[in-house]
Amino acid sequence: MKAFKLLSNTALVFSLALLASCSSNDDIEPASNKVIEFTANLDKGTAADEATRATLESNNDVHWDLGDKLYVFCDNYEKPNLFSITPSSINGASAKFTSFEDELPGSFNPDEFYYALFPFGAATFDISTSKITSVLPPSQVVTKGYTYDKDGLIMIACADSYDRVFNFKNVPALLKVSVSNNGEGKVKYIEVVSKNSANRLSGNFRATVSYGSDELKLEAISDAAVKHTVKLEIPASAEKQDFLIAALPGVLNNGYTLKFEDAKGNVLRERTTKKGVSVELESSKIYKFGSCDVAKDIPTEE
Repeated sequence: MKAFKLLSNTALVFSLALLASCSSNDDIEPASNKVIEFTANLDKGTAADEATRATLESNNDVHWDLGDKLYVFCDNYEKPNLFSITPSSINGASAKFTSFEDELPGSFNPDEFYYALFPFGAATFDISTSKITSVLPPSQVVTKGYTYDKDGLIMIACADSYDRVFNFKNVPALLKVSVSNNGEGKVKYIEVVSKNSANRLSGNFRATVSYGSDELKLEAISDAAVKHTVKLEIPASAEKQDFLIAALPGVLNNGYTLKFEDAKGNVLRERTTKKGVSVELESSKIYKFGSCDVAKDIPTEE
């Protein structure tokens, strides 16, 4: 009987030790990879000349695309952090963008605001001024399914650290150029050149947007990367198409030259504004810059 009690007590002690060991292990849970999420809204615009996706698409459909990504900065951490679109969240002009907490730096925790850039690309953020520095490409290529280069239609936004909602504002002005009867692809490039080389059309820029404000502020950056030209590569089409070239806002105080070029860069057609013409370009607006009917305006090769 004593032997039985001894065995029973030993078994009880072993069971309690095993239970305590299991409880201790259960307390050590793997760290959860928390999802950080933002809502991002495209600016639909309110006027016919606003350069937003509502007016850029032929059917006035404003939408995000699969694969879209954002660069997100915060007011106490200057490095960009990549957030990807959640496919199931796409609802026209609105979508969710997410990243995982474990993939973000520990200091990615703003005092008040987040700032975002779309599309993501070369960019820096100054935490002392809340300004984003990026580049508008001087060479652009029409994105398939669009009439412009998506990488050229740069947008920035500011979100409160609590609601995490980005309402994007367009940085560039858009220069609308029409091309007709280009089924053979004679015209490959459309180039706009400022007649005053000091007037910039592409290259580096610095911008900021305030939370809850529609005002977008841009600064000139005087360096070798700022160009007084911008060029768009277009697809062949027998139908008339209105293409849009993204350009930095500013004043072209001596007008511009519009060039239609072939695949080798040879100028097929050139048009220049009259002497003394001044053109002011504003963010998020479309400007009619000219047209070319290939059948009429470009001589047939003999």
